[in-house]
Amino acid sequence: MLCGLLKMWEDLRLRVHGPFFPRILRRRKGKREFGKTITHIVAKVMTTEMIKDLSSDTLLQQHDDLDLALDNCYSGDTVIIFPGEYQAANLALLTDDIIIKGVGKREEIMITSEPSRDSFVVSKADNVKLMHLSLIQQGTVDGIVVVESGHMTLENCILKCEGTGVCVLTGATLTITDSEITGAQGAGVELYPGSTAILERNEIHHCNNLRTSDSSKSTLGGVNMKVLPAPKLKMTNNHIYSNKGYGVSILQPTEQFFIVTEEALNKRAASGDKKDDKMLFKVMQNLNLEMNNNKIEANVKGDIRIVTS
Repeated sequence: MLCGLLKMWEDLRLRVHGPFFPRILRRRKGKREFGKTITHIVAKVMTTEMIKDLSSDTLLQQHDDLDLALDNCYSGDTVIIFPGEYQAANLALLTDDIIIKGVGKREEIMITSEPSRDSFVVSKADNVKLMHLSLIQQGTVDGIVVVESGHMTLENCILKCEGTGVCVLTGATLTITDSEITGAQGAGVELYPGSTAILERNEIHHCNNLRTSDSSKSTLGGVNMKVLPAPKLKMTNNHIYSNKGYGVSILQPTEQFFIVTEEALNKRAASGDKKDDKMLFKVMQNLNLEMNNNKIEANVKGDIRIVTS
């Protein structure tokens, strides 16, 4: 019984600390002593065909386990993953500047989370990049990707969420291009105060599948921003559709006030009555928010909206 109570307390402690409680306690390794970088090949068997496009002086290590490859990485290394299904607890411990990329169709490089763990992909590296692969969330309670600090890039990836979507914490930066995010219980992309995100040519759809009577949570859909202090968001050529909340929601305290000019109101205002339009513009003027050529449609609550906390 005592063990059960301790486990319940530990779970509660993690939830109370929420997104600002550090998930990564591992120290950064940095570069190898001899200064060389290694390309790690993740496949059951390595053939000459797999490495024909690499330069002749590339240092290689072959692994049949993604976790082992990540455990052997130092800053500057590259992990190349060939088609298959993988799991890797070390994806929740990214501290070094590495590139992780799939070879082949992104649908065929499937990385699934371990249901027994809280986190799936968590980074505090200065610059880490994931490319050409699918992340499939199964049972983890944290965001499918959490950028705790530093800069993470997701390029040409599929993110199939089962819990929370992508979370960018205070001071962290995220770039997502040519990717797809679907199935999140809340927003597909959640920006915490003081974070930065660049979203280009992505599809974000069928998010906010959370069954709740909490009206503030029911508004979450494609992208959600929390505005004290204001995050920075640049969105270009994204398609945000079929989310149960709004396409883009902006969360702000009720006591916050902003200055508005009528000229930009007509350009940026979302659907709704005139009072809501003015408030929306006030918030957007205060934000570092740039939106160009995005297609936001068929979201249950609407396309873009301010939500007061």
